[in-house]
Amino acid sequence: MDLDLVITQLKGFAPSFEGRIAGAAAFKGIPENTALEVPCAFVLPLSDDPEPPISQNAVRQRLVDGFAVVVAVSNKTDERGQSAATALEARRRELWKALLGWQPAKEYDGVQYDGGSLQSMDRFQVFYMYEFGAAMEIGPEDGWEEGFLERLPDFKTMHVDVDMVDPAADRNIKYPGPDGRIEHQVQIDNLDQ
Repeated sequence: MDLDLVITQLKGFAPSFEGRIAGAAAFKGIPENTALEVPCAFVLPLSDDPEPPISQNAVRQRLVDGFAVVVAVSNKTDERGQSAATALEARRRELWKALLGWQPAKEYDGVQYDGGSLQSMDRFQVFYMYEFGAAMEIGPEDGWEEGFLERLPDFKTMHVDVDMVDPAADRNIKYPGPDGRIEHQVQIDNLDQ
């Protein structure tokens, strides 16, 4: 998922952050390197969860592309985190209004909420991660086959040999097969016209 799309959406529809929304590759470095005033948010990529392929002979597979929004709120007024929990509840409602049902791009279904969890808490800040995902379908245009097929030469000529089952064959044979004698031939040229 393109994190810039999520960041732009949040900047437009989550006003309490006042634009203090950035991206990061992982949560690990955020608490030590956060210079933004709180409340602020960081958008992180999560795993993409594919379902088994729908088809055995073509690329077709559902995928949920996950991302997280880590919200930082102040914990200075109450080291136990009660006031931070109240602030986090308000931020969650705001995130839902900004993201739930929104389509990040035309290939995605609407964003869904997948839960949340506490990431870090000290006497100054609380970091809470809200997880989201959007389903999409991986199709032939995403795989190797479509590009390969485009490089094949045009299909211009078709030749067909017809070997019919002998109607006078022994009726006691359960599945009489072709006798190896070609009864008809067909040649079609200029198929690309």
